[in-house]
Amino acid sequence: MAMRWLSRRDFLKFGPTASDADEPLVHIASLLVQATPAGCEAVRALIDSMPGAELHETGHSGKVAIVLESTDSRALADATTELQQLSGVLTVSIVAHLMESASALEEQHDDESTTVPAA
Repeated sequence: MAMRWLSRRDFLKFGPTASDADEPLVHIASLLVQATPAGCEAVRALIDSMPGAELHETGHSGKVAIVLESTDSRALADATTELQQLSGVLTVSIVAHLMESASALEEQHDDESTTVPAA
């Protein structure tokens, strides 16, 4: 199954299809967080305690990238709010948010695990 991208307007106009309603969706969001050095430590500690959260260093002082994954969109919103409220956090920017069925993500993962020998 190919990933479908809908604009916000299209999603609100059409909503999920009937076949999509039968299968739970996985929400994946990527965030860019800018913080003071102490704020970055607080962000690291919080992300370490969150299920479905990964922190990635950007190579830029005071900036980290975070990936959040959950079947509950409210959990992503709550995690984003919690990050924004940490002392020392300057900005939290949502870079991307996508929704996909769990089975489609599993299919994509299976495809990626097949390695092709280098030429």
